Amino acid sequence: MGNSDESTAWAEGDAAMELGSHPAPPFKNAVVSTWRFWLLSVGVGLGLFLSMMDSSVVATSLYTIGTEYQSLDSVNWVALAYTLAYLGCAVTFARFSDVMGRRNSFTIAYAIFFAFSLACGFSQNMPQLIIFRSIQGIGGSGLYSLSMTILPEMCPMHLRQYIGSIIGLVIAASGLLGPVLGGILTHYASWRWVFWIKYAPHRLNLSIALGPIGIVSISIFLLTWPKPGRVPTNQRGTWRKFDYPGSFLVIAASVLVVFAFQNAGESLQPVWGDAVFIAPLGAGVFGWVALLGWEYAAETRFRGRFSPAFPVSLFKNRAYMAAAASTLFLGYPYLLLIYSFPLRAQVVCGKSPLGAGVMLLPMLGTSAVGSAVSGKINSKKNFLCETIFVGACLMTLGCGLLTSVSTVRDDTKALGFLTFAGLGFGLSTAAATMLVNVEAPAHDHGKASKMASCSAMLRR
Repeated sequence: MGNSDESTAWAEGDAAMELGSHPAPPFKNAVVSTWRFWLLSVGVGLGLFLSMMDSSVVATSLYTIGTEYQSLDSVNWVALAYTLAYLGCAVTFARFSDVMGRRNSFTIAYAIFFAFSLACGFSQNMPQLIIFRSIQGIGGSGLYSLSMTILPEMCPMHLRQYIGSIIGLVIAASGLLGPVLGGILTHYASWRWVFWIKYAPHRLNLSIALGPIGIVSISIFLLTWPKPGRVPTNQRGTWRKFDYPGSFLVIAASVLVVFAFQNAGESLQPVWGDAVFIAPLGAGVFGWVALLGWEYAAETRFRGRFSPAFPVSLFKNRAYMAAAASTLFLGYPYLLLIYSFPLRAQVVCGKSPLGAGVMLLPMLGTSAVGSAVSGKINSKKNFLCETIFVGACLMTLGCGLLTSVSTVRDDTKALGFLTFAGLGFGLSTAAATMLVNVEAPAHDHGKASKMASCSAMLRR
């Protein structure tokens, strides 16, 4: 099939899968050369990699951070603060970029992320670090969610089958390289380098820098961004139609539910029946119900007055819902392994942060293999659902076998079991990403990706 036929088929597929009752806004595909797309993918992929890596890079550094600040009871908030901001702003950035433009929004997210990464490294106490991590998470949320939008929008038609593999590889590499790099930096330098690594400094004196990673990645992004006539166009949003209630409810509902369980989990006394747990959980559940009700009204009763931040019409698509659900349920054991396995290696096996991070390398390798295999299998024919199913089975097998690991002598077995989990995660992540892009209409790619990313964040 030629490029023109592919474009026609893609457009017809989007029209056929239009889920809302209102007409789709005019959408023009990107006209980007192959070489420009691959260079742009490097800039966007680096942003996605760094934002994802920051959610796991502290996994092997938490114990050291808590010891230095003499605050082991609250050190989990260093990771959670980033994740909560990451989760709460994932969907909101979709609408923000519709108003401000993809390039401007991505650049703003970069600036926030790198500025407060630097601030985290200079924090003097635990409250400062938690606050800086929260704001850093806002920028990281933009990098993550906009990457999931820009890559499918800019991709030439004949390269679309590679999108899932690209994103899957980046997610797998960042999630598993994070603890390894965190362990190396904590072991040989200081935990502060976990946040400064984005600047690639020559020494602790940050005024002497050799090719900062962040500057290189944003430079590639800006230099390879297509001219206005070659950028995919959609109806430009306005601040008047910005879904303020929906954006607020997404943030409140997401944060409150996670906060309730985290706060109860770190309490020294059982609080599952106390107001400190029930109140935020109840408010969070109410927020989700209110969000669904509001978004339904925005698409029906107030149609045209608001541009929904959380389009419930997408929920009518069973294939899309399956992709979002798999992202949530398969990602949970993956994140659990990334955080708990290095901690077990340090506490039970007495390994250094570096040794604990290296233990995850088998899962990294097989995740990359799984992503590549998933992209290859689905490049010609649609076996996405079957790929997700096989990935789920392998993930379940790996996690089930890991329950038999008990002592230090079982380390070799654990490494073997991790390969099954990594392969399953790689297969399912790449396939789910491709399924989201196939099932969502072109003009809803941004919001569909953000809703899927919201599922990904909820698992944390």
